[in-house]
Amino acid sequence: MRLDLQRALLEWLHAQCRSRLHRTLFQEAARRYVASEGTALALVGVLVRDTAPSELDWKTVGGALTGCFDAPTRVDLIAWYLPVPLAGWPALVREDTP
Repeated sequence: MRLDLQRALLEWLHAQCRSRLHRTLFQEAARRYVASEGTALALVGVLVRDTAPSELDWKTVGGALTGCFDAPTRVDLIAWYLPVPLAGWPALVREDTP
């Protein structure tokens, strides 16, 4: 991964750490990341859809990522298929009745 992207991500994550606990967790994670020369990380892909579940949604991405990263890097792909049409999602976020 490009160093400028790594730095931007670390700066953004650091800015989100407003409590002492979050700052401590960030510092520990950043220390591990730097000590591993950028390999101790977890990549998470999240797909949210309003359709029926389909294996094809992840087959291409999962196949492309297979074998691209060495341990300790971890890749997780998560898919959520909601039974509410896309147009109803704002109401779900506001906890209204869709």
